[in-house]
Amino acid sequence: MGQQELKRRPEEKHSTQIISMIVGVLLCILGLAGLLNQSFAGLHLGAPYSTIIAASGALLLYYGYNNNSRDAFVCCLGFAIFYGLHAIAGWVFGTPGMPAVGYEKPDPDLIRIIPRVHELGKHDHVLNTILALALAGGAIDWWRRKKSQKGIMRVIREFIDDHREKSEHNRPIRH
Repeated sequence: MGQQELKRRPEEKHSTQIISMIVGVLLCILGLAGLLNQSFAGLHLGAPYSTIIAASGALLLYYGYNNNSRDAFVCCLGFAIFYGLHAIAGWVFGTPGMPAVGYEKPDPDLIRIIPRVHELGKHDHVLNTILALALAGGAIDWWRRKKSQKGIMRVIREFIDDHREKSEHNRPIRH
């Protein structure tokens, strides 16, 4: 093989990237379905939350597709925390109630984060728990495979610094 062929061959995807891409595709589909039907699959998908779901799916898909497993790790970790906090809040603070968003049937574990805009029920808590566990699994797998164990904050700081440098190179020069 010549040098041209070696340069064109994409690197093999790690499981963190694969998990990021799979969850990203599913979240993009779920977010778009939520924009079309707020009660899709018995969930409570208001327009703002559906937009956040679709955007998080797009970010997970992008960073999973990139050939940089560290970026996929940071994205998986961030969204695992986001969906995990939603799940924990729902399971701990959920009370019986009638939702105003999405699937409008009485729910035993309803939590109103923003009333009439962002409300989550039992099915949402189950989904958020599954998402958090899957994304945390992807993040943990990257951490386990990494040979030099750096602190999580150091990895995140490197991620931010790398992306800050890229954006500064793309800025137009102002005179």
